[in-house]
Amino acid sequence: MWSKRLPSALARHGSARCSPHRPLPPPSRQAKMRMISAAAAAAAARVTPAAPRGRPSPRLLFLFRHARSRPGLRCLSTASPSISGKNGAPGAGVEAKEEEMTRDEEEAAQREASASRAMAWWLFGCAGMVFGMVALGGITRLTGSGLSMVEWKPTGILPPLTEEGWMDEFAKYQRFPEYQKHKDDLSLSEFKWIWYMEWGHRMAGRVTGIAFALPLAYFAMRGVISRRLAPRLAGLLLLGGGQGLIGWWMVKSGLDDKERYGEEGRVSPYRLATHLSMAFILYTGLVNTGMGLSTRAKVLADPSRFVETAKLLNHVPLRLKGAAMGVASLVGLTAFSGAFVAGNHAGMVYDEFPTMGGQWIPDDLVNPYIQPLWKNVFEHDTMVQWNHRVLAMTTLASVTGLYAASRRVPLPPNARLAANAMLAMSGVQVSLGISTLLLHVPVPLASAHQMGSLSLLTLSLWFVHTLLPLPLKVAASSAGAAAAAARTTGSVASVAAIAAAATTAPTTCGDDGDD
Repeated sequence: MWSKRLPSALARHGSARCSPHRPLPPPSRQAKMRMISAAAAAAAARVTPAAPRGRPSPRLLFLFRHARSRPGLRCLSTASPSISGKNGAPGAGVEAKEEEMTRDEEEAAQREASASRAMAWWLFGCAGMVFGMVALGGITRLTGSGLSMVEWKPTGILPPLTEEGWMDEFAKYQRFPEYQKHKDDLSLSEFKWIWYMEWGHRMAGRVTGIAFALPLAYFAMRGVISRRLAPRLAGLLLLGGGQGLIGWWMVKSGLDDKERYGEEGRVSPYRLATHLSMAFILYTGLVNTGMGLSTRAKVLADPSRFVETAKLLNHVPLRLKGAAMGVASLVGLTAFSGAFVAGNHAGMVYDEFPTMGGQWIPDDLVNPYIQPLWKNVFEHDTMVQWNHRVLAMTTLASVTGLYAASRRVPLPPNARLAANAMLAMSGVQVSLGISTLLLHVPVPLASAHQMGSLSLLTLSLWFVHTLLPLPLKVAASSAGAAAAAARTTGSVASVAAIAAAATTAPTTCGDDGDD
């Protein structure tokens, strides 16, 4: 009813000018003020902070426009200090409300930044443990300790506590091909050493799983894991748990005569490559997720620090980003081929570089007795080593080309540092590989070469991450929500203040009737 009466009431007095000589009739003005007060109160009750984009309702906008367009009410809106401050600034109440909402948003952003930072350090710690697991697994393989434990239990077992217990474990080991073919002169003390190597590798895996699972449960109970992050963390948990099963599946291939490869007791190169590749994938997932959370925490804590970085990243060519991802994939593929070198003991075939037997392509590259012929790629030691050499040199050339391309593009300092480190590490890794080959695969150098591949993968992932867009829109969306809510609250408060001022203002207005 009031919405129909208000325009007609305003129209009857629209011609009245705001001046000292022409006061508004008190009865009509009082009626008009009562209608505006009731309309403002009703509109304030209807408008909520959940309105789309923080805009007030159409009815409230109608009231506000009509109140501002009438000469008498316009004088009231500019004369009352309860509506406007200096130079038409919002009132003190609106400013306080906006400041309070801004503080709440900042506190929420700081809490999210703190949680993201804690989860990032947790994931980096787990990635470091996986790095150590890969190193220990490589040493276990290189020392021939992987098949010393012939049983597997999910909960693990304690080492034998008596001499009779050690004799029982040794007797179990003597029944399998590795001892019968190559270690029939192994003493009990030597067996204890290789047994402890394998036992340490398995127990380190269980400790790593606990270090991931318990904090994951804690963060989940705290409710700080977002819906987007939860599936990724669950996948990493399943992948880590599956590594134990894959490891035993690999070991079992070296214990079963029907599944042995070659004349010696060794594990299947396919299963070894699967086990190592899953470890690399798990490590990649932990590092990538940790870097994303770390960057998010830094941006939420202080978005102003990253404005210039965001501008630089907006101008990075897509081709450079694609090339960085391609190089990271090539590093992973080269490491995957190295698993077949280890599984086939292919590093012992040709101990020279850059040629193989004085030839760039050796005559025995393909073994016709391996059928079908495509299996030469994975089972013939000569072709396996040749493939790894080609992939290694291709990776070095690709990293060098990527570095040269990055020098022609303005990049943030952390991206420049990642590119420099990646180029240096690629040279170190190739040097380690060549030295390992020429020196007949000594255990320290071979282990360092394996760790070098994981280090190069880490740096390539870091370089890719430094080229990704920054999550500045997180802070922008929070600020936008606060501003929208403040605009809604301010609009309601302004109309209500107009009505309140109309009941206390004098009957005549000032001399600025047209202002």
